[in-house]
Amino acid sequence: MKFKGVENNSIVREIGSLFRGIDKSDWHINVKLMPHQKKQYFGASQLPVLARRRVINPTDQVKRAGFQSSVLINTTGLWKVSNIKSCPVASVSKQGDSQQWCFTFQDKGTTYYLPQLELARVLFFHHAYIARLSLIDQGLVQDFDVQRISPDKALINILPVCSLPLYVRGDYALRRLLAWILLDLDARRSFESISYYQLQNGYDTEKYRTWHFQFDPPLLEGVELTLRGHYDQERKVFFVYEIYSVSSLTCNCPSSVEFFDPRYQTQQSGGKGAAKPSDSPLPEVEIDDEQDPDVDHSEIKIETPTVSFEFTNPIETTRVGKGTRSSGGVQQVDDQSNSTPNPSIDVSTNESSIHGTLPSADYDGLDDKSEDTYLYADKFKAFAAMVEHLVTMPKCSQIKRELRKLPAIAGYSKHLLVDGNPRCLAYYLIKKNSTVYALVEVDTSDNKNRLSSLLLKQHNENLDWERRIAEIETLLVKRSLVWPTSYLKRVFGKDYKRIPHQKISAADKSSIEQESVQRWAERVYAEII
Repeated sequence: MKFKGVENNSIVREIGSLFRGIDKSDWHINVKLMPHQKKQYFGASQLPVLARRRVINPTDQVKRAGFQSSVLINTTGLWKVSNIKSCPVASVSKQGDSQQWCFTFQDKGTTYYLPQLELARVLFFHHAYIARLSLIDQGLVQDFDVQRISPDKALINILPVCSLPLYVRGDYALRRLLAWILLDLDARRSFESISYYQLQNGYDTEKYRTWHFQFDPPLLEGVELTLRGHYDQERKVFFVYEIYSVSSLTCNCPSSVEFFDPRYQTQQSGGKGAAKPSDSPLPEVEIDDEQDPDVDHSEIKIETPTVSFEFTNPIETTRVGKGTRSSGGVQQVDDQSNSTPNPSIDVSTNESSIHGTLPSADYDGLDDKSEDTYLYADKFKAFAAMVEHLVTMPKCSQIKRELRKLPAIAGYSKHLLVDGNPRCLAYYLIKKNSTVYALVEVDTSDNKNRLSSLLLKQHNENLDWERRIAEIETLLVKRSLVWPTSYLKRVFGKDYKRIPHQKISAADKSSIEQESVQRWAERVYAEII
């Protein structure tokens, strides 16, 4: 990721007010870089990647600026509001962005000054679309229709006018965050307060409307923030540059949320072959925020420094569309955001326009650390039933059971199902007599590939199962869901086998047919020597 018109290794020194032309709709934000250069502002679409002391266009690995700290929030309801200029640290308060708003609070004897824009950035602004939407009055209502079906289920209709990027619609972590904004009353109140303060406190001059960013935070009770900034030990004052992690966040939403997306259709294979891989290396992009993207270009997802996000009670989201369409047997997902073959390309993260000239791009700044694998356990009901039957057989016992998500690897997409939920892998360690075996199963419920179950035999006592399973997971993603035969031969020799599945219901691939599951277990048992 590089910005056009910005020198290499530039440091964000100050982040000032937002502004737009009186007769314009596009917002910009004043930013002072070090060293000083001609570029004095960025588009509001860049808010997801703008944080104080962050290095832009780095040419090498960057060391994070400032002192690291963590704070546990009881409630933001007791926080005070002040300007940066009220911070007693002179090197902070005398800068050009001293009029910008902060939250001020105490933690363990230290007074924290947290820029309001930085908190909003890590809570909400993980892609450019949502940053732009926050500045529009009734923006959520214009783009989404929310229906609460029951206490445990909600439906979110993505309206046809909505320009939410396709990769956001197809990513379970970004969908979960969007559902939190739309359905959690406290989060929604906070998000909508951004446009409220813009309308109330923005002011007009002859040419521009200007506004010092301000919003009401969610209560964030019990949330822990990991952050870095300027720490004055003598005064016990901490000015926050950047927040890196938000953990223990409660999501007061229905546990199941369905997104109806008019741009999504589930493809079904004609039965003549496996899916054609749509993975390709990510291009090197240069962001031109002076230009608009063309509505006809495909979207490119830009990998950025991420914020770690953890919900204590993660919700499950699904994506549904108008129905299904058939293909001739070789199918390719049509909304892969990183499918461009160009090794280097100029892009724009602004709102698409019929007058635009560049490919459209957007950010992904979210690293969802929520422990949510239990949400996808039902995909392995038949496999679990088979193992339960297996361990009742003579001299067999279960040592370990684990459900894991396939890893996200830059430039590859098979770690996700077609609907954007994580593709999981289940593995069991089974012992027969004194020999340990691993049974591995991958979720292919979206028909991307049919994978048999994998049986691995421990050929020496020092075998590191954690390492080997992780290596297999990585190769599965990179090889588009094909068991890595050459790797298995090299590591396990002849001590591995592929075991075909039992017959399953055409209507429900996770259903349990007791008789066929029993035969499946017997086939596995026959291979355990």
